[in-house]
Amino acid sequence: MRSFALAVLLLAPMPGLVHAAPHKKTPPPPRPAAAPSVQPPEVTGDAPIAMNPGATHAEGDYSGVTPGVPPKNQKPKRPPPKGELSWIGFEAKGGGAQIFLQSVAPFEVNQHVENGTLVVDLGGLNKLGQNTWREVDARFFDSPLARITARHVGAVHGKHGAGLEVRITFKNAKDAHEAQVRSANEADGMYYQYLSFAGTGSSATVPASPDPEK
Repeated sequence: MRSFALAVLLLAPMPGLVHAAPHKKTPPPPRPAAAPSVQPPEVTGDAPIAMNPGATHAEGDYSGVTPGVPPKNQKPKRPPPKGELSWIGFEAKGGGAQIFLQSVAPFEVNQHVENGTLVVDLGGLNKLGQNTWREVDARFFDSPLARITARHVGAVHGKHGAGLEVRITFKNAKDAHEAQVRSANEADGMYYQYLSFAGTGSSATVPASPDPEK
Protein backbone atom coordinates (compact mmCIF):
# COMPACT_ATOMS: atom_id res chain seq x y z
CA MET A 1 0.00 0.00 0.00
CA ARG A 2 2.83 2.33 0.85
CA SER A 3 4.53 1.41 -2.45
CA PHE A 4 1.34 2.22 -4.39
CA ALA A 5 1.01 5.66 -2.72
CA LEU A 6 4.66 6.45 -3.60
CA ALA A 7 4.08 5.54 -7.24
CA VAL A 8 1.01 7.84 -7.40
CA LEU A 9 3.00 10.73 -5.91
CA LEU A 10 5.77 10.27 -8.49
CA LEU A 11 3.35 10.26 -11.42
CA ALA A 12 1.09 13.09 -10.24
CA PRO A 13 2.11 16.67 -11.19
CA MET A 14 3.64 18.77 -8.47
CA PRO A 15 1.54 21.78 -7.41
CA GLY A 16 2.69 25.01 -9.13
CA LEU A 17 4.79 23.14 -11.64
CA VAL A 18 4.00 24.04 -15.28
CA HIS A 19 5.08 21.78 -18.06
CA ALA A 20 6.54 23.81 -20.93
CA ALA A 21 5.57 22.91 -24.44
CA PRO A 22 8.33 21.27 -26.43
CA HIS A 23 10.59 23.92 -28.01
CA LYS A 24 10.24 24.33 -31.80
CA LYS A 25 13.08 25.84 -33.81
CA THR A 26 12.15 29.05 -35.62
CA PRO A 27 12.96 28.65 -39.38
CA PRO A 28 15.50 31.20 -40.69
CA PRO A 29 14.04 34.04 -42.80
CA PRO A 30 14.15 33.34 -46.56
CA ARG A 31 17.12 34.78 -48.37
CA PRO A 32 16.30 37.36 -51.04
CA ALA A 33 16.73 36.04 -54.56
CA ALA A 34 19.83 37.28 -56.30
CA ALA A 35 19.06 39.86 -58.99
CA PRO A 36 19.60 38.40 -62.47
CA SER A 37 22.65 39.68 -64.31
CA VAL A 38 21.47 41.91 -67.15
CA GLN A 39 23.69 41.78 -70.20
CA PRO A 40 23.30 44.04 -73.25
CA PRO A 41 21.87 42.21 -76.27
CA GLU A 42 24.48 40.86 -78.61
CA VAL A 43 24.59 42.73 -81.91
CA THR A 44 25.82 40.94 -84.98
CA GLY A 45 25.90 41.69 -88.66
CA ASP A 46 23.69 44.56 -89.72
CA ALA A 47 21.44 44.49 -86.64
CA PRO A 48 20.41 47.99 -85.58
CA ILE A 49 22.08 49.60 -82.56
CA ALA A 50 19.99 51.74 -80.23
CA MET A 51 21.04 55.36 -80.51
CA ASN A 52 20.70 58.23 -78.07
CA PRO A 53 16.98 59.16 -78.26
CA GLY A 54 17.88 62.80 -77.74
CA ALA A 55 20.07 62.88 -80.84
CA THR A 56 18.32 64.66 -83.69
CA HIS A 57 19.29 66.16 -87.03
CA ALA A 58 18.90 69.86 -87.62
CA GLU A 59 16.37 70.84 -90.23
CA GLY A 60 17.91 70.82 -93.68
CA ASP A 61 20.76 68.45 -92.72
CA TYR A 62 21.43 65.84 -95.40
CA SER A 63 22.30 62.39 -94.07
CA GLY A 64 21.95 60.39 -97.25
CA VAL A 65 24.09 59.44 -100.22
CA THR A 66 26.43 61.97 -101.84
CA PRO A 67 26.93 60.95 -105.47
CA GLY A 68 30.40 59.61 -106.15
CA VAL A 69 31.61 59.88 -102.53
CA PRO A 70 32.26 56.55 -100.78
CA PRO A 71 30.88 56.54 -97.20
CA LYS A 72 33.56 57.13 -94.54
CA ASN A 73 34.33 54.56 -91.82
CA GLN A 74 31.74 52.17 -93.21
CA LYS A 75 32.15 48.42 -93.04
CA PRO A 76 32.09 46.71 -96.43
CA LYS A 77 28.65 45.37 -97.18
CA ARG A 78 26.98 43.37 -99.88
CA PRO A 79 26.11 45.55 -102.91
CA PRO A 80 22.47 45.76 -103.96
CA PRO A 81 21.35 43.25 -106.59
CA LYS A 82 21.33 44.05 -110.28
CA GLY A 83 18.07 45.50 -111.51
CA GLU A 84 17.41 47.40 -108.28
CA LEU A 85 16.91 51.16 -107.96
CA SER A 86 18.94 51.57 -104.78
CA TRP A 87 18.64 55.33 -104.19
CA ILE A 88 16.85 58.49 -105.33
CA GLY A 89 18.39 61.86 -104.50
CA PHE A 90 17.18 65.41 -105.01
CA GLU A 91 19.12 68.66 -104.88
CA ALA A 92 17.73 72.16 -105.33
CA LYS A 93 20.33 74.67 -106.48
CA GLY A 94 20.28 77.99 -108.27
CA GLY A 95 16.50 77.90 -108.48
CA GLY A 96 16.73 74.68 -110.48
CA ALA A 97 17.01 71.07 -109.43
CA GLN A 98 18.96 67.88 -109.95
CA ILE A 99 17.69 64.36 -109.38
CA PHE A 100 20.04 61.42 -109.25
CA LEU A 101 19.08 57.77 -109.61
CA GLN A 102 21.51 55.16 -108.31
CA SER A 103 21.98 51.49 -109.13
CA VAL A 104 24.80 48.97 -109.03
CA ALA A 105 24.88 48.55 -112.84
CA PRO A 106 24.07 50.70 -115.89
CA PHE A 107 20.41 51.26 -116.80
CA GLU A 108 18.56 53.35 -119.37
CA VAL A 109 16.47 56.49 -118.92
CA ASN A 110 13.63 57.36 -121.30
CA GLN A 111 11.38 60.34 -120.55
CA HIS A 112 8.23 61.96 -121.81
CA VAL A 113 5.71 64.52 -120.53
CA GLU A 114 2.25 63.16 -119.78
CA ASN A 115 -0.59 65.42 -118.57
CA GLY A 116 1.74 67.91 -116.88
CA THR A 117 3.94 65.18 -115.32
CA LEU A 118 7.40 64.10 -116.44
CA VAL A 119 7.46 60.29 -116.68
CA VAL A 120 10.90 58.66 -116.62
CA ASP A 121 11.07 54.98 -117.62
CA LEU A 122 14.05 53.11 -116.16
CA GLY A 123 15.08 50.45 -118.63
CA GLY A 124 16.85 47.48 -117.03
CA LEU A 125 15.51 48.08 -113.50
CA ASN A 126 12.65 46.07 -112.01
CA LYS A 127 13.13 46.29 -108.22
CA LEU A 128 12.63 49.14 -105.78
CA GLY A 129 15.34 49.36 -103.13
CA GLN A 130 14.79 50.12 -99.46
CA ASN A 131 12.54 53.19 -99.13
CA THR A 132 12.88 54.21 -102.79
CA TRP A 133 9.12 53.71 -103.04
CA ARG A 134 8.63 56.69 -100.69
CA GLU A 135 7.55 59.94 -102.28
CA VAL A 136 10.06 62.82 -102.28
CA ASP A 137 8.30 66.05 -101.32
CA ALA A 138 10.21 68.94 -102.93
CA ARG A 139 7.48 71.59 -102.71
CA PHE A 140 9.23 73.69 -100.07
CA PHE A 141 12.53 74.06 -101.93
CA ASP A 142 13.43 76.75 -104.40
CA SER A 143 13.04 74.65 -107.52
CA PRO A 144 10.32 74.03 -110.13
CA LEU A 145 9.70 70.48 -108.87
CA ALA A 146 6.95 69.42 -106.47
CA ARG A 147 7.05 65.63 -105.98
CA ILE A 148 9.11 62.62 -107.13
CA THR A 149 7.64 59.11 -106.99
CA ALA A 150 9.08 55.77 -108.14
CA ARG A 151 6.81 52.79 -108.75
CA HIS A 152 6.41 49.46 -110.51
CA VAL A 153 4.63 49.48 -113.87
CA GLY A 154 3.36 46.82 -116.21
CA ALA A 155 4.34 46.47 -119.84
CA VAL A 156 2.77 48.87 -122.35
CA HIS A 157 2.76 47.60 -125.93
CA GLY A 158 4.88 49.76 -128.20
CA LYS A 159 6.18 51.91 -125.31
CA HIS A 160 8.02 49.91 -122.63
CA GLY A 161 8.20 46.59 -120.85
CA ALA A 162 7.35 45.89 -117.25
CA GLY A 163 9.72 47.60 -114.84
CA LEU A 164 10.07 50.86 -112.95
CA GLU A 165 9.16 54.44 -113.68
CA VAL A 166 9.76 57.71 -111.85
CA ARG A 167 7.01 60.34 -112.04
CA ILE A 168 8.07 63.95 -111.46
CA THR A 169 5.42 66.60 -110.91
CA PHE A 170 6.04 70.34 -111.15
CA LYS A 171 4.72 73.15 -108.97
CA ASN A 172 3.20 74.54 -112.15
CA ALA A 173 2.10 71.79 -114.53
CA LYS A 174 2.73 74.15 -117.47
CA ASP A 175 6.45 74.08 -116.60
CA ALA A 176 6.70 70.30 -117.07
CA HIS A 177 9.52 69.44 -119.46
CA GLU A 178 12.16 66.80 -120.04
CA ALA A 179 15.40 66.98 -118.08
CA GLN A 180 18.96 67.16 -119.28
CA VAL A 181 20.43 63.72 -118.63
CA ARG A 182 23.96 62.52 -118.01
CA SER A 183 25.27 59.25 -116.58
CA ALA A 184 28.44 58.26 -114.74
CA ASN A 185 30.18 55.44 -112.92
CA GLU A 186 31.30 57.16 -109.74
CA ALA A 187 34.13 56.55 -107.25
CA ASP A 188 31.80 54.72 -104.85
CA GLY A 189 31.45 51.94 -107.43
CA MET A 190 27.81 52.79 -108.21
CA TYR A 191 26.17 53.86 -111.46
CA TYR A 192 24.24 57.15 -111.57
CA GLN A 193 21.79 58.84 -113.92
CA TYR A 194 21.50 62.60 -113.31
CA LEU A 195 18.40 64.56 -114.37
CA SER A 196 18.92 68.35 -114.32
CA PHE A 197 16.36 71.17 -114.48
CA ALA A 198 17.47 74.78 -115.00
CA GLY A 199 16.48 77.70 -112.75
CA THR A 200 17.77 80.55 -110.58
CA GLY A 201 17.72 81.05 -106.82
CA SER A 202 19.08 79.49 -103.63
CA SER A 203 20.46 76.02 -102.98
CA ALA A 204 19.33 73.16 -100.75
CA THR A 205 19.50 69.37 -100.67
CA VAL A 206 17.02 66.75 -99.48
CA PRO A 207 17.46 62.96 -99.30
CA ALA A 208 14.92 60.73 -100.96
CA SER A 209 15.36 58.00 -98.38
CA PRO A 210 17.13 57.49 -95.04
CA ASP A 211 20.79 56.59 -94.71
CA PRO A 212 21.04 52.77 -95.31
CA GLU A 213 23.20 52.41 -92.27
CA LYS A 214 20.53 53.85 -89.94
